[in-house]
Amino acid sequence: MEGVRLSKDAALVKAIGDDCAVVRIPGGKCALLTTDISIEGVHFTREFSPPGDIGWKAMTGNVSDVAAMGGWGRYALVSLGVPADEDEEYVLKVYDGMIEAAAAADVAIAGGDVSRSDRLVISIALYGEAEETQVVYRSGARPGNHLYVTGRLGGSKAGLELLRDMGLSRAGREGLIARHRRPVARHDIVRDLLIQFSPTAMIDISDGLLSDLRHICEASSAGFLLRAERIPLEPGLALFAKERGAGALEYALSSGEEYELLFTSEKWLADTMHLAINDIPVTLIGEITERGFFVEDASGRKEITVKGYDHFKA
Repeated sequence: MEGVRLSKDAALVKAIGDDCAVVRIPGGKCALLTTDISIEGVHFTREFSPPGDIGWKAMTGNVSDVAAMGGWGRYALVSLGVPADEDEEYVLKVYDGMIEAAAAADVAIAGGDVSRSDRLVISIALYGEAEETQVVYRSGARPGNHLYVTGRLGGSKAGLELLRDMGLSRAGREGLIARHRRPVARHDIVRDLLIQFSPTAMIDISDGLLSDLRHICEASSAGFLLRAERIPLEPGLALFAKERGAGALEYALSSGEEYELLFTSEKWLADTMHLAINDIPVTLIGEITERGFFVEDASGRKEITVKGYDHFKA
């Protein structure tokens, strides 16, 4: 959507091209504005997810966008399109999930709208704030910066496959399913990340590690080197991937809707040091380079092609 022409305003610091629009407001702060839409058949199916989980995930995506800019959420507006085959009880359960996710991030749902629709549609607009000096954009990564990620990766994609394929055993794999149905935004560790790492660029993992890292590098006119053995895997993922005849790394690199924070920093952690903030691990997984996209594993270093998700491609 880079071709979209937007109106100009002196207070509008950043418009399209990042996780939020950024508007300068009084008090040395910036308003962070984001909106996201979740459409049945594109982002979720009612068959695989209970209504509360659908609402939770829709709100979490917006909360995560604000966290990725170094801010905190304040108020949300919710618009809901409801199919004719669902009743009021179902709608209330969807709202319960949104309210639960919003409350966990100290966000208040301030209003919205409901309409009849041919499928379930959830559109959320979120207002957040950040200190003007601490807003983190995608465009600040520089060659030599270290690359970090929070949490562990790959669980959301594995959880979705478990839900889709009824022939797969779910015993002992509830954690993978939960990672898909109820991902957690890292809003509660953002302030600590800002203090300890002073991130130069940041994004949340919504489309997948590789795809979202590509967004940072394109905005920053840089490349990356990922070290495969350092990428943190969701517990149980390695065994699941092996049974599927795939590599766990493939899941970790491509799993979307993880909502972990991917960021760059001038600060470096020794290979032997493990850091956790509020019990959430922060892992050094690579570095920013001048150009090219590279992954290094036991067999050596290879250049890869990273394609972004195209919403308009069939």
